[in-house]
Amino acid sequence: MNVHPVSIQPADGVARSESFDSVRHPLYVVLLFFVCFAFSYLDRQVVSILVQPIKQSLALTDTQIGLLQGFSFTMCYATAGVFVARLVDRGNRVKLIAACIAIWAISTMACGFATNFTELLVARAGTAVAEAALSPAALSIFSDIFAPRRVARASSVFMLGPYVGGGAALFGGGMLLSAAAAGDGSAWLSAHGFSPWQAVFVAVGLPGLLLAALVAFTVREPARLETNMHGAHAENEMPSLREVLVELFVRNRFCLPYFAAYVALITLFYSHAAWFPTLLMRHFHLAPKAVGQMAAPAYIVGGILGVACAGMLATRVTDDTTLRKVLGFSACAVALLVPAAIAMPLVASSGLAIVLYGASAFTASIAMGLAPVPLQIAVPNRMRGRSLALLVFMTNAISGGVGPLSVGYLNERLGQTGMSLGNALALVGGVSALVSALLYAVATRRVRAATAQ
Repeated sequence: MNVHPVSIQPADGVARSESFDSVRHPLYVVLLFFVCFAFSYLDRQVVSILVQPIKQSLALTDTQIGLLQGFSFTMCYATAGVFVARLVDRGNRVKLIAACIAIWAISTMACGFATNFTELLVARAGTAVAEAALSPAALSIFSDIFAPRRVARASSVFMLGPYVGGGAALFGGGMLLSAAAAGDGSAWLSAHGFSPWQAVFVAVGLPGLLLAALVAFTVREPARLETNMHGAHAENEMPSLREVLVELFVRNRFCLPYFAAYVALITLFYSHAAWFPTLLMRHFHLAPKAVGQMAAPAYIVGGILGVACAGMLATRVTDDTTLRKVLGFSACAVALLVPAAIAMPLVASSGLAIVLYGASAFTASIAMGLAPVPLQIAVPNRMRGRSLALLVFMTNAISGGVGPLSVGYLNERLGQTGMSLGNALALVGGVSALVSALLYAVATRRVRAATAQ
């Protein structure tokens, strides 16, 4: 049998109720980590609204922009995740999160002092490396302060971060850029040798220092709970990486198609985040401020509604059926994403494109809101951090690298005609969504077959 019902047992003989109460205000912890996650996406995706001024100021190509938003950033993010994963499984997760938030805030502000492609690339790498710890550490903590059926709800709130943060990057970034480029602000920046886009990086990075302090001084590390499955290790033992891989891909046969499905979905997510604002600017000749005002509400509302839908779907499961139903819900949601992903970059109306952008955000966010749950409930505690980090590594090394870079490359190969960017985005997004839906269906079928044995 490859999939077993989950049984939570507290470590070191602590009573189960006491372990769940080891954090006095779990809702506060979830909301604080959600805000941190949102700011991490604000910091990483604000580049999408700054593409045109950065490109002009530093004389960059679309391929270099794709590297900044995609491959170079996500490879640093993914590689760092591998190294911090062991710290998540054995160290103080709260202190780790606080330190990394402070580092990524400083790195984002450093982007505002970059004067060439190399300096900007290095600063972005610093942001990427520091952001790698938040997701696996926060999701691991949720598994220790909530019962399995409530993990899905807590995680879905946390997974609002990419949509709220990405929307804030579009709306707030556009507003900040316009403000910095107007009147006395522009004159002051020019007198001191700064461009408006550089000021935006400093402004969005600064609040991270406050968040780091809040995490460090207001959140307590919870007692670890062990998931008793397949003879899992005792709390004080640290399984090897080989044992983690066996747990994931031998004992839990659904994991391979599930990992691949999520990689394909995030390929679409990164492609849209990186290039849709530029599509609106180039094809419909909209100013960055207008793009933010139009696209951000659709992105945020679609994402919030999708994650809220994921939370409602999570109430329809029991502890024993969570895994199978979560994967099934994700398969259906991504199947609905396919036509929207293809049509969105190709329509002739900016209004319709934005509506389809919101529809894409809605359907994708259902699957994204539920994405970490299978690992949170099916993997033993001391393997959870590395399992989540492996998922993060794959999605960022492959999705974050391939998605934006492929769109930029295809756009240049198609001759950068009036519709070349739209065609490239439709091709990458449509194929990614279709592959993801098929793989989620395979993962669901494997769970159903295993539990029927």
